[in-house]
Parts: sequence; structure tokens; C-alpha cells
Amino acid sequence: MRSGKELYRLASSEVADTIAGAARLRDLSLVPVKSHHSSSEALVERLLFESGRPIILCPEELAAELSPLLDHVLIAWDGSAPAARAVGDALPILKAAQTVRIVTATDNATPEEVRSGKALTEHLAEHGVKAAFETVGIDGSSVGKVIEAHVKANRIALLVMGAYHHSRLNEIVWGGATKTIIGQPPCWVMMSH
Repeated sequence: MRSGKELYRLASSEVADTIAGAARLRDLSLVPVKSHHSSSEALVERLLFESGRPIILCPEELAAELSPLLDHVLIAWDGSAPAARAVGDALPILKAAQTVRIVTATDNATPEEVRSGKALTEHLAEHGVKAAFETVGIDGSSVGKVIEAHVKANRIALLVMGAYHHSRLNEIVWGGATKTIIGQPPCWVMMSH
């Protein structure tokens, strides 16, 4: 790994810790991700939990197709602290975007979920970002798969989402949106925890 003028020779077991430590002093980290690759997933998780900084995932298999312009952005919103942190971290990108969509994946939207999504649109408007909010049904699928389908159907360039709202162990055992997206990012993905 190269940092400034220093070159590090590391054992493979030290790579993730060293990168996470270096990432603490960076605005964000760009991470190439191989689809369903355990080493990629481990690095992403280490950066999320130990750097304290946002990351942007680049799906290697889609790299040639990805738009270099992050002009169409989707925010996966569940009202959690990680989602709020991701929105805050992405604010400069959101301000420059052509369109910003906010989606909450749920089968029966509660009044609180709708209020939360509308409150986010108002918050973003205070920062000069015009965003549209909607809920989308899960219909027996998973939140991660619903978000992935929404990304593809709407030609989204960047997905912004919080990572691991539920416990990491719960997501590892039962699955979850974070594990689904990390395992196979559908586009550029900006995550924060």
C-alpha cells in the first residue's frame, strides 16, 4: 500500500487493518468489489466499522459500464442513524446531482416511515437538494433485492445507504440489505456506518 511517500509491505492478514487505519485520514475510500468475494466483503466491513469514514464501492464486473457522473442518485432510507450519516456524508454529491430519489422499502408504510421520508426531503431542500420520496413494496423479496431492482429500473448512478442498521451478526445469519449490496453492488454505492 502506498501512502504519501511510504511503501508498506504487509502480510495479507494486516492489509485490511492498515487500509482502515489510513482511511481515517481520508474524506472517503474507493473500494473495488468483486461479486460475492469474501476478501472484498471483509475489507468493506473493516472500513465501515474501523475507519469512521464513508466508502464508495465500485463493482468490478460493472466498472466499464458505470457512469463517471453521479447525476442520478438513490438514497435507501430507513430513518436509522447509519442512513442519516450516509446522507450527511453524501451531501456534496447530492447537491451536484441532477435527480435525487429517496426510497423506503416496506410493504405497509407506517405513518412514521412516511413522515421520516418527507422530513428527509425537507432537510435536503434546506441544503438546495430537490428530492422525491416514495415507498416501494418488498412483496416477499428482500430489501436489498428491492433496492437493487429499483437501481436498475431507474438507471441510478449512485446508491447512498447506511450500513448495518441491524446487528452485523443478524445480517450475517439472516441476510440483510447491507450484506446483499456489499455482496454484489448494483452501481456505485456510498455507505457509512
